[in-house]
Amino acid sequence: MKKVILITGASSGIGLTTAEFLSSKGYVVYGTARKPFENKNFKTIVADVNNHIEMENVFETVLKEEGQIDVVINNAGIGISGAIEYTKKQDIENIFNTNAIAVVDICSIAIKYLRKTKGKIINIGSVAGVVPLPFQACYSATKSAVENFSQALRNEVKDFGIKVTCIRPGDTKTGFTAARVKSEEKADDYNKRIQKSVSKMEKDEQNGMSALCVSKVIYKCIKKKNPALVKTVGCSYKFLCLLVKILPTRLVNFIIKKLYG
Repeated sequence: MKKVILITGASSGIGLTTAEFLSSKGYVVYGTARKPFENKNFKTIVADVNNHIEMENVFETVLKEEGQIDVVINNAGIGISGAIEYTKKQDIENIFNTNAIAVVDICSIAIKYLRKTKGKIINIGSVAGVVPLPFQACYSATKSAVENFSQALRNEVKDFGIKVTCIRPGDTKTGFTAARVKSEEKADDYNKRIQKSVSKMEKDEQNGMSALCVSKVIYKCIKKKNPALVKTVGCSYKFLCLLVKILPTRLVNFIIKKLYG
């Protein structure tokens, strides 16, 4: 029997590439997005990850049609950049709701379905959750939250045979860069620094790895009986995360300031 995979944020970027790639590997894939979209390679459902009832209905729909759910991939996410001082409260709430709170909520729904299949939860974090970037503070904070949540949840559901993994992509070339919300830049004392930081960040992303690189790591995690708790994508980013772990925090922050601040 083919395994059934549910992935959020599947209309573009890493989500779309992963849904198509996993479908090509023989999985039954359902992908969600807020707006209607079609794809010949996998089944699509319109649902907002921030709407608990809509997401409950998604799980029930998949169960009714397929009889099981084996893997849930929390991929949906948004980005904002700019100085915290001038970031709108609504934008702050939106990014925390979508990137972090929705992940927790969807996992709470998923567990009862995954108990039956001893399935997997794969949450998409980011290297930015380990390397907190200035003028991307909210995004970094949400991804740090996802990683810590994933580690805690792994122990909660281990006795049910459910495995939880957090994937840490580094700079990835997708439409996410163009879709990032930019907060108002009002103060001269921030403008040059914001421009420098965001320009470097966007350049790194557009010169980054392909979304397929991330999809292949996700695929390997699905195939493994006992996948890693945290999986960083790319050798250079693995080395970077190791440096952050072993170097003094003050030194790490100094280096980040030089590069992005």
